[in-house]
Amino acid sequence: MRAVFKGLIIVAIILAIVLPFASSNPDGLETTMEKVGLEEKPVYQAPLDYGETWGQSFAMGLLGIILTFGAGYGLAKLARGA
Repeated sequence: MRAVFKGLIIVAIILAIVLPFASSNPDGLETTMEKVGLEEKPVYQAPLDYGETWGQSFAMGLLGIILTFGAGYGLAKLARGA
């Protein structure tokens, strides 16, 4: 279990280092939609935002990592028990 926590800490450190290099430019689909003049009308509105500052983005990234790890770990435990 210690190796799992060490791995999560390493992922968090990598997130903190790489996060400032994330592009703020829109992706290809968004750029094409802007060129054509289409508006984005989401079917689902996410309850949380990525954050405007580095700290908010880091916190949301950590939350995503923890939730994803928890879901994967839980599914692995269920699969192993079945």
